[in-house]
Amino acid sequence: MTSNHKRLEELQQQAKELAERIEQLKAEGAREVKQPRDNLLGRWARHEEYGHVLIACQHADERGGLFVAYPDDGFPDGADGRYANQRELTFPEQTTRPQDVPVGEAWLVDADAGDASTTNTPAVKESTGLWITGENNEGGVRAWSDNEVTLITPLIPAHPQDTPETVTTEDEYAALPEGSVVAKPGEEPWVHLPHVWAQEGAATDDLVLAGTVRHVLRYGWGAQPR
Repeated sequence: MTSNHKRLEELQQQAKELAERIEQLKAEGAREVKQPRDNLLGRWARHEEYGHVLIACQHADERGGLFVAYPDDGFPDGADGRYANQRELTFPEQTTRPQDVPVGEAWLVDADAGDASTTNTPAVKESTGLWITGENNEGGVRAWSDNEVTLITPLIPAHPQDTPETVTTEDEYAALPEGSVVAKPGEEPWVHLPHVWAQEGAATDDLVLAGTVRHVLRYGWGAQPR
């Protein structure tokens, strides 16, 4: 068997496993991220008129009002504050821009590249500017750029698992489930895909990563380390 045929078989197996994972995500269902209700003091959010604002109260009043502070060059101290309705705020976990989604997250999306499109489909942010979806009818995968993707809702496991803070050995890297993201300070994160660890423009395996301590930034397809 030639190296090209072997590589083709590996890619076909990866595509099959990704399609199976996508079906599993569909079966688990998506849990929509809603606006937080309590413990708002000190949280950042975005307001269409005021830009980035800092919430200065624990929770909204009975009408949904929150006191927020935001930069304002017109004031002597460079900041201003006023009441805003919580419905007017967008929190970081409610991002609607594909380019703002961290690498490794899974979302339900619509995607349209002109010559191809898909709707209501699970997708993984594989690397900066690149999303991957499964094309189940073809048994392969499809890549999309940020500007071809419309986010619907994040796919978040209902019960995140306990996760290790770091990994070092080959066995520890191999034990991380697909979708996990690891990195050390100063390097691009590595995403665990079927049979391979990938980052923008590169791919490697557990053995090559072993021996270097990396932090687990994400466990599986959505659970944050505790």
